[in-house]
Amino acid sequence: MVEYIKTKFGQKEITNKENIMQTWTEKVNLGNGIFCYKGVINKDIDVIGRIEANLKPEGDTTGYAWQPAYVGYKQLMPEYRDCNDFKFKKTDLENDKSQVSKNLQALWQDLYDVKLPAVEDYSRMYNINNLKYWEAFNFIKYGPGQHFMEHHDHGFSYNCTVSLVAYPNDDYEGGELYFRLQNLKVKADAGDLFIFPSNFMYPHQAMPVTSGTKYSIVTMLDYSKKFHTPEMYSADAD
Repeated sequence: MVEYIKTKFGQKEITNKENIMQTWTEKVNLGNGIFCYKGVINKDIDVIGRIEANLKPEGDTTGYAWQPAYVGYKQLMPEYRDCNDFKFKKTDLENDKSQVSKNLQALWQDLYDVKLPAVEDYSRMYNINNLKYWEAFNFIKYGPGQHFMEHHDHGFSYNCTVSLVAYPNDDYEGGELYFRLQNLKVKADAGDLFIFPSNFMYPHQAMPVTSGTKYSIVTMLDYSKKFHTPEMYSADAD
């Protein structure tokens, strides 16, 4: 018999063998190592309301603000990636004692708490239980016509092993997640968390949004922080 204990953002499944925190309502195997964990980013977290309440518009220099999204070594290439983002780690903000900083750190923690059980579940399936390094959470906003062309997450300017893409809303048109080599195109439901390998066999793209505003939260995982120093991300790195 399986018993459940309710938690702030999910339910804890108690078994005879181990305690497993389950924050998803359904796990969908999309094939080739791509999984969708449904309902992880639940409405109670209020991602969009909280991020918009604490970020300034693009170009506002009076606080934390949306910025045009970079590619590679901090290059702006709107024909390739056209969207706004805001990227941070909780530790980036710990020295800032402002209320906005505290609000953003709390949002980071709430998202980490609901994503971690899905990451642990995925890791158990593929025996990759030592993914200790979590890259910054990248909050991304796409308006009509905006997109991110085909790319893979582990490449010449970045190291990662597993990629996470979460979607807090679905009230927009277009904006599908497309994996060309797997012939897979999916329109996410609000709350979905996709987990998949980051390597060159998984090129993917964010298709253009045709109407509405699409939000996503992207995070990369790796085994160690030793490959994630400022020197590693320099254009002069060998």
